[in-house]
Amino acid sequence: MKSKGLRITPQRDQVTEIALQQEDHFEIQFLINETQRIYPKISPATVYRTVSTLCEAGLLSETLQSNTGVTLYEVHHSAEHHDHIVCMDCGKIVEFHDEQMEEAQQAVTRKLSFEQVRHKHVIYARCGLLKRK
Repeated sequence: MKSKGLRITPQRDQVTEIALQQEDHFEIQFLINETQRIYPKISPATVYRTVSTLCEAGLLSETLQSNTGVTLYEVHHSAEHHDHIVCMDCGKIVEFHDEQMEEAQQAVTRKLSFEQVRHKHVIYARCGLLKRK
């Protein structure tokens, strides 16, 4: 954050510590709960502002919406681009990378005279779990 000129406070540092330890996609409410469990004096507003700052700094990514419509975040690994499939039945999230899909996106972008800066690809699908019950 310092390299991006963003102010570091003890509270922001504590929220950042917890956020960057997450290995899976997470809701901001999870981060609020986890932060307040460890640091009870940190307010939800501080967590929201810190998440926004971490996204701005490129440390977190707002990746997708869960099957319930809640925004999820993940620790950003710039060298590990991937896309997502979200199951509308069970909520499972599958990360994948498909080089042909990446090439097709680049081709369409060039064809329409754009230069791709970044993208977020999410496929919402059904695994069939509900049909089996």
